[in-house]
Amino acid sequence: SRRSSVGSLHGDTNGGPAHSRQSLLSAQTDASSFVSPGSLGDRSRQKFDPFQDASAMTPDSGFGFNGMGASGKDGPGTKVLVNIALNEDLTCFYKLSKMSSCSVEGVLQVQVRSNVDRGVPFFLIIRDPSKHIQSIQENKKFADSMADSLASEPTSTRPDYMFTVSVPKGDNYFPVMRYKCGDDLRPVPIRVQTRVRLEDNHWRVALQISSNPHNEDNLTDLTIIMGVPPVVKGESLTTSPPGGVWNASKRSVIWCVSELGGGEKFQLQARFEIDPDVPSEPDGEKPKFPVLVRCQCMYAQLSDVEVDVRDIPQVEHADVKMKLARRFRLSHRERP
Repeated sequence: SRRSSVGSLHGDTNGGPAHSRQSLLSAQTDASSFVSPGSLGDRSRQKFDPFQDASAMTPDSGFGFNGMGASGKDGPGTKVLVNIALNEDLTCFYKLSKMSSCSVEGVLQVQVRSNVDRGVPFFLIIRDPSKHIQSIQENKKFADSMADSLASEPTSTRPDYMFTVSVPKGDNYFPVMRYKCGDDLRPVPIRVQTRVRLEDNHWRVALQISSNPHNEDNLTDLTIIMGVPPVVKGESLTTSPPGGVWNASKRSVIWCVSELGGGEKFQLQARFEIDPDVPSEPDGEKPKFPVLVRCQCMYAQLSDVEVDVRDIPQVEHADVKMKLARRFRLSHRERP
């Protein structure tokens, strides 16, 4: 098992479809013994990670590229490996723990490897079984829509979108597609709860971050940023567990957490001295501590969008294979 760590700031990170739209269930993981359950299953984890290393796939890896000359004459036909990186960004705003807005946007990037010394065009096929996509826009530098040709596809196998894609062969990933999902897709990967309490001449803030047990994989690289109002002395900060960092220029506290497994929760506490030189909140209200959480989830996505590739026989018969790496990133803002 892997143990979560709350440590000093390492830097601000932006860090099958998930079923995170279901409601959070309760979990009883105590913060003092917070242990991740480890892998939730292999779920076809890729050995390459385009989000970290765009050159991780070598030209001769997989699909019989070994021993094949650059012209392809030493072996049978043209072979193409299309590495696709699917990234979805979820941005959501909460007011008093109720969602006020939510948006999911996705980007597809492709890298092409082949046994020939030129780029090989291919069809990029997108299926949207739950009709999550509200709008989609191809990068006209690398992709052309085949919407007019979809009517000729058999009804049983007709995709929702199809594009011809042509990118240079090499190590680089090229953005070919961007889409935005509709308002009916409202995933909830995490839940954030804040409690503020007065203790003598101090304000104590307790944060609880809960991970949806239906998340497809662990949340990683969590950055929690809490805004601090002027009624307290930021430099008097003490945190439990230790690790919160005071940023005087932005009047915020920052924590970094390495990992949070599905259904798990952890608690953070911050304690500040009241600043006697600053007027207190009107009508005796408690001071407000807004929270921003950023994280990512590898090998997972939020929509039900499906991606496939195939050759374009009218241009060139080729053996076209695909590897897909998925990730979603979350920006969750909570306002009291």
